[in-house]
Amino acid sequence: MKERDPGVKWFNTIFYPKTYTGRAVRYEDGVLPRLRQAEVTLFTPWGPRYSWETRGVEIKDGDKELAVLRFFASMLEEWKRNMPGKKFRWLFLGADLYGTRINHLPEWVVREYFTNLKKKISALLPGVEFHCWSEFDRQAEWYREWALQDLLIVGRPVIARAHQTARAMKRGGDAQQYLAERLAEARHVEGVIHPIKLSCVARHKDHGVDLALPRLYLLPRELHAPWL
Repeated sequence: MKERDPGVKWFNTIFYPKTYTGRAVRYEDGVLPRLRQAEVTLFTPWGPRYSWETRGVEIKDGDKELAVLRFFASMLEEWKRNMPGKKFRWLFLGADLYGTRINHLPEWVVREYFTNLKKKISALLPGVEFHCWSEFDRQAEWYREWALQDLLIVGRPVIARAHQTARAMKRGGDAQQYLAERLAEARHVEGVIHPIKLSCVARHKDHGVDLALPRLYLLPRELHAPWL
C-alpha cells in the first residue's frame, strides 16, 4: 500500500534503513501505525548504574550516558525536521526498583544517579519526561502477580539467560523477580501510553520480556546499556 504520510514515508524509506542496528519488533503493525498518529509517544527504559563503585553516581563529560543522550537528541531533531506537524512525547523510565529491590544496590546510589540523569536529560532533551519505575509500583503489582504465575510465557531460554545474568552480576539478584518485573513493565506501559519503545540494549535482551511492545533498535552497539 502506498504510504500517504510523507513523514512516515521518509522514516520508512530513508531514515530507518540507514539507521537501525537491530531488527524492529512489530514494525509494520505497531511502529508505523503509531508513527502515523498526530502525537507519537516514545518510551525508553534506563537502568541504574551498576558500576557505581568505580564510576560513582555523577554523570561526567566523556561518560557513555551523555553520548547516548546526544545521539537521541540529534535523532529527535531529525525526526522533527522530516515529520513536521507531529508532536513527540518521550518518556524515559528509570529502572530504580531493578537496582534496589532485585539487585540490592544501595538506595542512595540509585536515587542520586537518577537525579543526575534527570538533569542531563532536561538539558539535552528539553521537554522529555523522566519518571522512576517506583512511581508506578502499586499499579504494576497486579501484573507482577500475573507474571509470577506463568513465567514460562517468556520461554525457557529467556529464563535460563536471566539466571545466568543474575549469577554473572554477583549481586544476589532474583532472576524470577527480574523477569516478572520486566513483564509487568511491558504490560503497564503498553496499557497506559501505547508507545514505540526506543531500546538502549541489544534486541535479544528484550526478547520475550517485552511481549508485544513495538520497538526500535537504533542506538549504535558501542553505546548499548550506558548504565553498565
